[in-house]
Amino acid sequence: MAGILARIALAASLSTPPVEPAAPTSFAADAAQAGDVPVRPIADPLGDLPVDRAAPAPSASPLPEGVVPDVANPSTPREPAPRWEWLGNPIAPRTRGATSPKRHTPHRFLPLPSLRSQPAVGLMLGASLNYAYRRRDDQPNQIYAFVEARVSLRRVQQHGFLVRLRDLLGRREIFEFGTTGTIDPVFPYFGIANNHNLHGQDLLGRFFQTKLSTVGGSFNFQHPLWTFKPLGPGPVGTLRSLSGVGYYVDRITPYAGTLFALERAPDAGSTRRGMLRLGLTWDRRDNEWSPRNGAFHDVTVETAGPWTGSTHAWGRMQASLRHYWQLGVPSLVLAHRLTYDGLWGDAPFVPLGEFGGLMTSDGLGGTATGRGWLRRRYIGKQKALASVELRFEPVEFKVGKHRLGLGLKGYVDLGMVAQRVVDLPLHLHVSGGPGLLIVWDRFAVIRLDGGFSRETRGFYLMTEHAF
Repeated sequence: MAGILARIALAASLSTPPVEPAAPTSFAADAAQAGDVPVRPIADPLGDLPVDRAAPAPSASPLPEGVVPDVANPSTPREPAPRWEWLGNPIAPRTRGATSPKRHTPHRFLPLPSLRSQPAVGLMLGASLNYAYRRRDDQPNQIYAFVEARVSLRRVQQHGFLVRLRDLLGRREIFEFGTTGTIDPVFPYFGIANNHNLHGQDLLGRFFQTKLSTVGGSFNFQHPLWTFKPLGPGPVGTLRSLSGVGYYVDRITPYAGTLFALERAPDAGSTRRGMLRLGLTWDRRDNEWSPRNGAFHDVTVETAGPWTGSTHAWGRMQASLRHYWQLGVPSLVLAHRLTYDGLWGDAPFVPLGEFGGLMTSDGLGGTATGRGWLRRRYIGKQKALASVELRFEPVEFKVGKHRLGLGLKGYVDLGMVAQRVVDLPLHLHVSGGPGLLIVWDRFAVIRLDGGFSRETRGFYLMTEHAF
């Protein structure tokens, strides 16, 4: 009987599993028990017992660093919000409570009061409407257009519009056309290649003035020939061929007893300037209106005569080299320009005081060339200019949804004018001074320059860089 009872007790002990101490638990282990995460035994840090801990499952398609998965659709990763999203387009719509990145609009409209000033013209008041289509801030404007009208306190009127279309055909080509109209009752004339020092004379008096009215327009096409893509960071460069036409009508009405009436009386009346233009351009700027890196060069040749509807047979050769360098930081930029303009043949009066090319400007003397000298102080068939500017924009902050940069500058302009090329080095005209900058979204620039020369001094208020 005792043997039978012993056998029953032994069988019962074998059928009941032994009770073991409970292993430490964790959220990972609980999830593993639920079948979500596989577990593998790893040694306990104290070396006593093996402990089951959750091990992360290998991902079939790991997401790049910084990419956040979409909770609503786990299979589709959501792109991270740009780090500098707050620097986006100022007129982009603001989405409240959204988790996806804000969408940018490439359109930029900027109506502005048109304010300009220089000593020989006075304060100019007017208005302008600027439009730009640019997909990214580090790309050129694909479409740019502006219309402007202004009049000065000395009754100088300037009106016109410009349209520039870039890369519409996907080949980095540029179409540009525009018109201009000017009424200038104080148009200056100081003589042809007059390099004498006129300090102390009334250079703003009637003796050095005539009346000029000009109306006309131009069309240019730049066809891409070669594109340079740098290996590292930097703007893309494009070499383009240039072809264009221009047609202007000048009407000159001299005042009695003035220097123009004494020296250039045959130029009075109407003059037609029909021109054909060919050339090359090289553009490697990182921004069209406020460049901080790259270069912009153009070389053009123009011809005019009865075959182009011109009253004079003449021609022009022009070359401009512009460079922009960042000096350690993006806010410090060194800008440099070299320009040559040479005329031949029976050149009419107005081109004698111009630097031609893509961007025609007064010279030598005025808001862009020879600041500190009066407008068109030195004119002649041969002109050369060198300019250096140091631009510093240490402050940039937001105004509403816009970026506003404030800066300082210093510049020096060196110019030479003569009737013959061999005489250019005989007379060097130096001017320069400090300036202030306001840069709005790297789309519009307002500059106030103080210019000083041996004859005059003055302040220049303009809505773009000198170059």
